[in-house]
Amino acid sequence: MSSDSVNKIDVAQLVPNAIGMLVFDENCNVIDASGVGKQRLEDIVAINQVEVDNEGFGALKSADTLVVVYKQNGKTVAVYTAKK
Repeated sequence: MSSDSVNKIDVAQLVPNAIGMLVFDENCNVIDASGVGKQRLEDIVAINQVEVDNEGFGALKSADTLVVVYKQNGKTVAVYTAKK
């Protein structure tokens, strides 16, 4: 996944209830942030520690959000969704 392809992701189309996104590398350097992800950069430490399944997916829950996490090739994509 190149940073060029990440920058072209329209999270709202992929995940209709998405409210934000964070993308970062294995050194926790931010590649992209949108929506609430821009205000939640401090979440990177917790998101980076999320255990993922053998396909690279995991989740992190908080009081008001569910963060769907995908890790591949040293990159992490975290999509914030509003809890219903």
